[in-house]
Amino acid sequence: MLVLQKVFLFSLAGLLFFQTATPSKQELNDQLFEAVRKGDAAAVTAALDRGADVNAKFRYGTTALFKAAERGNAEVTKILLDRGADVKVKDTFYGASAMSWAIDGKHVQVVRLLLEKDTGEIEDVLLTGVRESNVDLVKIALDRGGLQAESLTVALAISSADEKNAATTELLKKAGAKPPLQVEAATLQTYAGKYKGETGPEATITVKDGRLFVGGFTRDLQPLLALDNTTFRPVNFGGIVLTFNVEGGKATSMTFKQGTTVNQMKRTGDASQ
Repeated sequence: MLVLQKVFLFSLAGLLFFQTATPSKQELNDQLFEAVRKGDAAAVTAALDRGADVNAKFRYGTTALFKAAERGNAEVTKILLDRGADVKVKDTFYGASAMSWAIDGKHVQVVRLLLEKDTGEIEDVLLTGVRESNVDLVKIALDRGGLQAESLTVALAISSADEKNAATTELLKKAGAKPPLQVEAATLQTYAGKYKGETGPEATITVKDGRLFVGGFTRDLQPLLALDNTTFRPVNFGGIVLTFNVEGGKATSMTFKQGTTVNQMKRTGDASQ
């Protein structure tokens, strides 16, 4: 009887050992995140080898790649990317991506790795580099290639406005950046006024020092850059296009386009009203 009890207890101990030695998927994912937070490349690899999900979601929909980018750990970032980390994930709080954190932290090598995987945010890299006089970021974007002519023109417009950015301006010119289109001041003046769509805020278009500005969408007035004589985009961020519809020599409405969203905004009065 004593022997049977010992065998039973030994078997039970073995069963408990295997139960506790096999962590759940959530535990593995948590181990992965903690290893990334600590910058422990070996532990990151071990967690992935044991079955952790490289794209597991954590607080606000972030992934382990977000933490690696925030910390600026290029070694860990490369491991995650090589194991299939999705660079296009955006969090549910800021709408930010891993690239957003890498750029914000000026983690140049991480930015380079992310761009090698996907160029979807290459304009953000370029324009941030220009605005912050970070030549390394500018070079990374230019070296990666694939920038649209519009992005290069916007970058050149920003860079040329500050003499301290002479080196960056030269880099952009060598990359083929062209100066922005200059629309006559008289033409710009025909666009000035207040515009209102069926939804959204009222927009005010003004002209100052031969440049067009839009107010109402953000807290500060935003300078606009001409894509052609009637089409403009904000200098400081992409994805938005404003097109003025002209009748009888004066704008009667403005088409606001952001991605697939299109809003027709009628001119309701002068900018001074």
